[in-house]
Amino acid sequence: MRNKERYHKDWNDIIRPEILKRDGYVCTKCGVRHKKSYVFEKSGNRFEIPESEIKEWKSYGDKAYKVYLQIAHLDHDPNNNDYKNLASMCVKCHLTNDRDYKRLRRIVKLK
Repeated sequence: MRNKERYHKDWNDIIRPEILKRDGYVCTKCGVRHKKSYVFEKSGNRFEIPESEIKEWKSYGDKAYKVYLQIAHLDHDPNNNDYKNLASMCVKCHLTNDRDYKRLRRIVKLK
């Protein structure tokens, strides 16, 4: 869970919506669409499913989830809201983007 106090007061009402719009409501890494895409993952593979096919996938017992994009700080600093530092990403791509930074922070904290 993020610490809301670390984010700019206009984050939810202005900054986030403007970045989503600028990026065309798609993940800048993998291209899935915000609120329009459903994703099915199996054995490390990821498939984008049109909403019209959800019933068919569910009939096979498969689970799909709706994509909600997040806004990533490319330099990992929530105080740097320069629009060049912000990008729309799905949860999976955002986690991948932050993985090495978070690993380094854990290592530094341990020492």
